[in-house]
Amino acid sequence: MPDNIIQMAIPWVVLTLITIALAIYKKSLDVHTDESLHIGAGEDQLVKAQMAQSRRSDLAERWGKILTIVVFLYGIVIVGMIAYHQWQVNTTAGFQ
Repeated sequence: MPDNIIQMAIPWVVLTLITIALAIYKKSLDVHTDESLHIGAGEDQLVKAQMAQSRRSDLAERWGKILTIVVFLYGIVIVGMIAYHQWQVNTTAGFQ
């Protein structure tokens, strides 16, 4: 296996771990979500806290989707490079 594929696999692993950590973070945000509706006069702080929690959860979800797509496509590129390398090795093996 060529060195450049191994060098490309290291960032892929790091991106995968970041994506997993982001999914865990989003899950922990969703567990602590207060889904009750606060409309009373003295509940302004609760409404603001709910809105902030919702924004953090939405942001984590958006970045999670983006990173999942990037990890998937990056993995396909690495697998393609490995397949191409194997194909080159197999086609040139008969000529030696």
